[in-house]
Amino acid sequence: MPPRYERVADALRDQIMAGTLRPGALIPSAAMLAHEHDVGRDTALKGIAVLRREGLLFLAPDKSIRVGPAAARPTRGPLSAPDEVLFVPADAVVRARMPTRKERERFNLSEGIPVLVVRTPTGEELHPADRVGLRLK
Repeated sequence: MPPRYERVADALRDQIMAGTLRPGALIPSAAMLAHEHDVGRDTALKGIAVLRREGLLFLAPDKSIRVGPAAARPTRGPLSAPDEVLFVPADAVVRARMPTRKERERFNLSEGIPVLVVRTPTGEELHPADRVGLRLK
């Protein structure tokens, strides 16, 4: 069973991914999250911190915590060749996002490595961004 703070983070992340909490939306206070998830305020704050590190939440100028797009991360060195090149059709929609805890485990990803979501008319595929390159067919 994941730690309680990860369950708070997972619940918020699910709301963000489902569009219930839209970009720019103010998230519930730590006290409200603590009450809702039956955890302490510090545990709720720790769950919020996880999503801030993932780039899903940001501290606004008015000191509120809001939903935002994943922050662009600078590369730390020269880009290496991908392990695999995936050919995607021209009608595919590709976006990058930070993975959930389960997805990090599935792909054995370090924290801070995004996943690529490739959506085609026939379905959706997930790929680790540090190992897969994309090329149009």
